[in-house]
Amino acid sequence: MQGRVLAIDPGGRRVGLALSDPMRIIASPYKTLLIKDNDDAIQQICKVIEQEEVTEVLVGLPLRPGAEKSEQTKRVEIFIEALRAKIDQAVYTIDESYSSVEAEESLHRMGKKIGTDKGAVDRIAAAIILKQYLKEKQGY
Repeated sequence: MQGRVLAIDPGGRRVGLALSDPMRIIASPYKTLLIKDNDDAIQQICKVIEQEEVTEVLVGLPLRPGAEKSEQTKRVEIFIEALRAKIDQAVYTIDESYSSVEAEESLHRMGKKIGTDKGAVDRIAAAIILKQYLKEKQGY
């Protein structure tokens, strides 16, 4: 399948987005949305889906070891259901438990300070989960 994949790293105030290229080879940080609530996030995401001709959506789901769901996991599941109700594209989930930590480490390695652009962590975390997803789809 071809077409862009949009990866979403949802948060309470910020939502990190990453996009694949149309051939689904490269995962790139795209933007960070500042949001008021789920409805606002979904409205902004729908615009990105249309503008960037997204054919598939991936949402990072924060999973914890064991069977118990965290409050954040429950909030993201509610977000996912609301998103599915508003778009025609398939929506998939992937465990994003350590993507933010990995994103922060990546920024530190690049010598960038997180305080100047807190949204960078969200965008890079989305790109990390997208890269993982693309690798899994390609059989790596």
